[in-house]
Amino acid sequence: MNLYLRTLGFSRMDSRQERKFIQSGIKQCMEEGFVLRHDGFSRGVIILQISASTGIYIYGRFEGKRFIYEYYFPFVIGKRSIENDELSVERHVDKESYAVVCDEMLTGTTFIFYLQNVMDYLEYISGNPGFKPEMFLLDRRNSLSKSAIKGKRVSLTALSLGGMILLPINKNVRNSKKNKEAERNRHKLIAAAKNGDEDAIESLTIDDIDMYTQISQRILYEDVFTIVDSTFMPCGVECDQYSVIGEILELSTEDNLFTGEKIYIMVLECNDLIFTMAINREDLVGEPKPGRRFKGQIWLQGAIQFGTAAK
Repeated sequence: MNLYLRTLGFSRMDSRQERKFIQSGIKQCMEEGFVLRHDGFSRGVIILQISASTGIYIYGRFEGKRFIYEYYFPFVIGKRSIENDELSVERHVDKESYAVVCDEMLTGTTFIFYLQNVMDYLEYISGNPGFKPEMFLLDRRNSLSKSAIKGKRVSLTALSLGGMILLPINKNVRNSKKNKEAERNRHKLIAAAKNGDEDAIESLTIDDIDMYTQISQRILYEDVFTIVDSTFMPCGVECDQYSVIGEILELSTEDNLFTGEKIYIMVLECNDLIFTMAINREDLVGEPKPGRRFKGQIWLQGAIQFGTAAK
């Protein structure tokens, strides 16, 4: 059972009901012809719509005209996209799903997310000269699957099983002209450090030491959530799980078409990283509003926009 189906409003569904729901969805989509098929790979995708911007992505293979699903996962459609230096796509060991290592351009952050649009990736890979589907699917050493992808934007999304709402903090200092200039300079130093500039690395190290000293002094008489505006940190043993605190930029509510449960769709900003998140209303403590902050653990996903280049 996929734990994150609860996020999309299936909080009362057990494993038996889940299997029955997926099988009935596949049958209906096959009868109505709603299947995206890649003949070169003999692979296909069925997307079950759950609400206006959420769904279940069902990936499988074809044996003749018969579709055999291999795995599925819930997802939410991203509302924003980000630029990045390069992307590295790696297949998971147990199935034909993929993890993506992304170097975000603005902040210099490197993170890992679960690839949503697998069929788009297979279509993109198949356009390489000398490509052979059987080699790509069976040979893990294939150079095509290891090569970096550059110039493509990414729409980041996330699903959360639980979280809470925090009140906003005073951002007058953070939004000051002096502080914004300092942030721009830091971004330039990060970019230089990634290219091996030793002076930039030393400057960033000194800045981090100074920040640690300031936080150590403030934590004695201030609450930690008044000091820490936002966070984006790896959490747990899986590489695409993160613990976040982020400001809510946009908020909407959608209904699960099958259960009627409410789903919150939020656009969050964490450390200048913007992504769209879905959470079941029953699993959220507090009343969300734009300007307030969300704190919780997420499963980070993303869709690579193969048809567009980063500008």
